Amino acid sequence: MRGELVGLLWRTAVTTGTMVVLALACGLADLVVPLPVPVAAGIILGAVWWYLHVGGDRAEHARLPALDLDADYALPHAQDMRVRRLEDMVHGAQPSRRMTSRGLALVLAEIAEERARDPDAPPPGPELSRLLRTARTEDANVPPIDRPTLHRILDELAVREERH
Repeated sequence: MRGELVGLLWRTAVTTGTMVVLALACGLADLVVPLPVPVAAGIILGAVWWYLHVGGDRAEHARLPALDLDADYALPHAQDMRVRRLEDMVHGAQPSRRMTSRGLALVLAEIAEERARDPDAPPPGPELSRLLRTARTEDANVPPIDRPTLHRILDELAVREERH
């Protein structure tokens, strides 16, 4: 830090001295230059010279990850047909299309059955168990599944490694 300031000081002194000498030379040639002009120009030129020599602080360059153009890059379970069916049903929940709560609950039931085969997986909660029993009953009316409920169910069904 101190060396940088010494560099600024001597560069400013050299350029200011040079500018004053040039102003005196102009005075010998009957050109009158007011003294503050060469002093100010010398200080400015010295500061620019110093900045070009030292340079400004530079931020580290961001190391961006390489772009992966593979279609199945996101998650390994994206190749699971049930996940694709679930995504299609959720995507179909638009005003022009119809997604039934029963169809969604049946897909969630299939996923829950597979998760139940894992000995380390915890048993499903009471809300999910009630929804799955209702979906498997033929004549039962499955209640609508809103977004927060769907998020809770998916979080409950997710394997520990898939949770964020």
